[in-house]
Amino acid sequence: MNARKKIVALSMAGLLTVGLAVGGVTFALFTDTAANEGNEFTAGTINLNAARNHGDYLQGPMFYSDFLDPDGNHPYDKTELRPSGEVIGGWAPGDKVKRTMILSNTGSLDAKLTGVKATVRESYTQTLRNGRDTRTVTGEIAGAAYEEFIDKAHVKISNPDSDTLIFDGVLRDLIGEGYAGVVEELVLQSDPSGPLNITFEVTLDRSAGNELQGKNFIFDFGFYAEQVRNND
Repeated sequence: MNARKKIVALSMAGLLTVGLAVGGVTFALFTDTAANEGNEFTAGTINLNAARNHGDYLQGPMFYSDFLDPDGNHPYDKTELRPSGEVIGGWAPGDKVKRTMILSNTGSLDAKLTGVKATVRESYTQTLRNGRDTRTVTGEIAGAAYEEFIDKAHVKISNPDSDTLIFDGVLRDLIGEGYAGVVEELVLQSDPSGPLNITFEVTLDRSAGNELQGKNFIFDFGFYAEQVRNND
């Protein structure tokens, strides 16, 4: 039995994006808005907002199982081709899944993304379509399976519209106290600019081990943004 068949039962609950705390935002230099007496100094702002971009009825994680969000349009564990483009039926070594989120800046200053990170969480609860019921999944946050997963899950983050590569590496490189640097900085213009599509492509390496079978791994992604002006 090859490695792919041995691990086909793997369930990955999600690399969660929506609801993340977009941190590290910096403020602009103060600007004088009046002359002489009654001077007023106002700081500009950078406000980042994130949401999954799949036309779903309710916001939730980009990567999710059918159990977590049974009415969602793009669970990764469906075996039929409706409506998701990937029909992997559960993660196995060598599988690749691509999902998209939208990121916008509603502040008054142009911003640039200079860092990205992933934060592991032990559980995630999704509110269902009726607005009352919920589904909860729990995930591994330590141990052999967790260590194997963060070494064997490859994450590529990009903005295809501008052909900008933000990050390309293993999940472990995104985990830590600070933010990992980006390959290329992506500018988010200030309000009222439109949102940008950010693509997350996750690949489970073919060498991933059997300790991953039946395990869930839950992560939030976060971005670090800085002002563009006077910040070369």
